[in-house]
Order: sequence, then structure tokens, then C-alpha cells
Amino acid sequence: MFDLPIPYRDELIYSVIARYGVYSLELSPKQLLYNLLGSKTFVAAVALQGHLQLLASHYQGNAKLTAEKLLKQYTLYPLYAPFVHPEIAQRVKNDLLSGNGCSAELQLGKAASVVKSPVYLKYCPRCLAMQLDKYKEWYWHRLWQAPGVVSCPVHGSLMQSAVHVHSLHKHVFSALNPSVLPAAVAEQLPAKFQRLAGYTQVLLDAPEVDIYPEQWSAFYRALATRLGLNHGKHIDHTGVSHIVHKYWSALGLSWLGLSIDDGVDSNWLKTLFRKHRKAFSYLQHLLVLQAFFDEHLDIAGLLTDVSKMGYSQEPGNQPAAPPHTVELAKRQNWQHAVARYGVKGARQSGFADLYIWLYRHDKFWLMAFNQAHTKQGIKRKPKVDWYQRDLAYVKRLIRLRNTLELSLEVPRLTKNWYFLHVNIPLSQIKQLERLPLCKLFFNKYCETIEEYQCRRIAVACINCVRHHHDYRSWRIQRLARLSKDRIRPITAELLGSVVTNEANEQIQKSTR
Repeated sequence: MFDLPIPYRDELIYSVIARYGVYSLELSPKQLLYNLLGSKTFVAAVALQGHLQLLASHYQGNAKLTAEKLLKQYTLYPLYAPFVHPEIAQRVKNDLLSGNGCSAELQLGKAASVVKSPVYLKYCPRCLAMQLDKYKEWYWHRLWQAPGVVSCPVHGSLMQSAVHVHSLHKHVFSALNPSVLPAAVAEQLPAKFQRLAGYTQVLLDAPEVDIYPEQWSAFYRALATRLGLNHGKHIDHTGVSHIVHKYWSALGLSWLGLSIDDGVDSNWLKTLFRKHRKAFSYLQHLLVLQAFFDEHLDIAGLLTDVSKMGYSQEPGNQPAAPPHTVELAKRQNWQHAVARYGVKGARQSGFADLYIWLYRHDKFWLMAFNQAHTKQGIKRKPKVDWYQRDLAYVKRLIRLRNTLELSLEVPRLTKNWYFLHVNIPLSQIKQLERLPLCKLFFNKYCETIEEYQCRRIAVACINCVRHHHDYRSWRIQRLARLSKDRIRPITAELLGSVVTNEANEQIQKSTR
């Protein structure tokens, strides 16, 4: 049995396990995981691989490959940690070190971010030539897989491979080899995209720092003030947007999936320069900082400076206002305004300054009073006609089923398979209670594991007949790609009856 390979510089843990699979010549992905980690439920994750302590146990005695160093040097965790609350970053770190890290993307905001993850794993053709010359093999570089990185910092554009980042086969670690590389020529991108990739690499290598959201808020306010992009205490959002658009252009921002609509008050760029109530992607930060500083941007130094910035305590964490700040007259004025206009209407009808004063000096009373006098919202009509959606989906499913009726060599017919092949979002699987026709279709036509194995046995028997081979248990299992460990009892019974019937026929023919 081979040991887990030593990672190359900036190689993804995903790639290390994939190379281990190549070395061990194990064709079954789950058996590969069982041999490596003693579990068949290990999920392949490109960006944020979990169970790092288990993986680090294969490098015992190597101080350079502890679990924490695997996390910092061979995953994309360093791209997210500086931009979320330190407590969240620590929770994610603990999950990735000791657990499977399934919730890591949710906690870091990666799953819900406007910056979408790549669909396919990426690579740089010229870097591959250098890897082959130096190491005699290829590997997946972690910088290539960072969301928004479309260029190699040295050679130019990256290209897409044929390997899905989120594969249907979640236990498969795909190695980088010629079979997954399409025959295409990389386009040359402007130098600023290469510079963006270079800054991303610096961010991956930067020392770990703890930065609170309030410090990011203070930093961007100070940055705008220092550059003259303010009107007193207010940020000049138009000026900020002009600088970012001038540097990246609307087309470049759209290409990166971060278009800015200046007509929308809550677009991501304006929100970045306001109080940080949520985490932003590293790409959003880098786009703005590169537009402001260009070649003079010092990412590592900037992170250190921001981590040392002071910030005021959050209003929600401040103690209750002392008694002398409570003014009964202001409370009564707000009560009369709410009685006449409602809570929201009072703020929009000339009482906003009173609301602000009470929020600052008498917050707990204000929140309790508003909560008790909030009007019930009008019940809206459902936005989705679930009956029509159900009807449209089931028609697509039936058409697909009709085309497959005589085909025996298709993959296992599961809900996920059907959804993907009729272009229905996978999120709709959670809504099957609202899609009764689709639910009925799946109950009738989705295959169990036993049914799928039996179909594979049938296909193997047909192939035996075509090639004039006798039915042998080992031959049918090999053609059906079924191992003794995974075959189900019903399938084993069918296989035994097929072989027995064939043997009986052979005996009858010999006695005639």
C-alpha cells in the first residue's frame, strides 16, 4: 500500500488524494477512501477539504505537514478567514480539522455569496508543462480554483478542464491527466487580471490575522476620507463607483460576476463602504483595493494594519441607557406618531430624527414599543403557481422517460439524475410535497440499488450472448462492475439463477 503523497507547493488536498488514487491503482472511489481513512463516506471537496487531522496522521513526524499547515497551505481557507468574524473563522477551522466541514461553505458565506464558485476545475497549460518537467506529473494548483481568478499570474488565461467542481459522484477525487484536458487555446487577458491573480496568491500566503467586521467598516470609511471620496461624514458613493468602473469597466465586472448597478441603493459596492453587517468575498475586497492602489497594493501589510485598527462598540452590545437620558416627552411624541402613522409610517412622515434619538438613548423601550405596535403584514398571494410548475416538470420527465424506455445502459435512474437531465434546479427536490405529480413519477420510475444492479446483470448477460461467452458468475460480475462486497441479496439470487439455468441447459444439450 502506498503512503499519502507529499503535497507540492500550493497543491490542493483534493489533488493529493487524487494522486494517491493513481498510485494505488484502486478503481473503486469508496474503497480508495476506506483504504486511506477507514471510511467510505469521505466527501471530495475542492476548496475546503475536511478531516485534516486524519490526513495529517499519514505524515506523522513531519512538522511541516500538521493539520493546521495543511489547512493554511493546501486549501482555500486563507481566502475567506480574514473577511469573516474571527469567531466564525475559528469554528470553520475546527470543523475542517476534526470533521467533514460540510457546513464550512455556509458559515463562510461562500454558498450564498454573489461570487459564484467555478463550475469546472481550471488549469494553466504552460504551468502544466513546467510541472511535468520538474515533477514528472501534474497536480491541481489551489490558486487556479479560487472564485474569480481567470488568469495565471505568470502566463495568462486559465482554461477549464472536464472535471466538475461539484461532481454528481461526491466521493470521487479526479486526478489531473490528459483525459480531462480539452483541446483548446487559451485567450490572452489584460494584465490587470494577472495582477488580480497575483494578489490572490499573496492573500493565500499571508499570515493569519483576526479582523472584526467593525474594523473593515472603519478601514473603508478612513480610506474614502483619505482619498477625498466623502462629503463630511457621508461617503461619496458615486465617486467610488466611478473609480472602480474606470479601472475594471462594466464588461470586466460583469465577467467576474460582480456588476454594479448605481441605481440600486443596496448594490455590493455601496454596502462595502457602509457598516459591515455581513461578510464580503475576498474578490469584492480585492477588486476595490486594486482599483484604488493598482500596482502599489500591499495585501499582507494592509491586513495587518486593518487588524490593528480601533473601532467603537456595537450599539447592540452597549449597556442600557442611564435613567437621566429617558425623556417622557419624547416617548409620548413617538407614541402619538405611531398611533397615527404606524411604526414605518412615522419614520417616513417627519419623525425620523425622533426615532434616531430614541434609538441612541432609549433603545430597549423603543424596540419593545415598536414590536408591540407593529402592524400585521398583508398576506401576499403565492408568487409560484405550483400546480403549473408541477405539470410542466412532469411533462419533461415523461418525455425523457419515453426516450429511455428501451435503453438498458443508462446510469442509475435517480431523482438527481432526472432533475439534471431535464434542466430542473436541484433545489426543487426539497419541494416535492408541492409537486405531487413529480413525486408520483419518482416513486414509480426511480430505481433502487437492487433494481439498478439487476439491470446491470441483464446487460452483462446480453453482452455474453453477443460475444458467444458462457454464463460464468465471475464474468457477469466483472462485466456488470459488481464486487462481492457491494452486491445486494436479490441481485446475488438473480445471478445465481442465471448461472444455474445456463448450466442446466448445457447439461441437457450434452445428454441429447
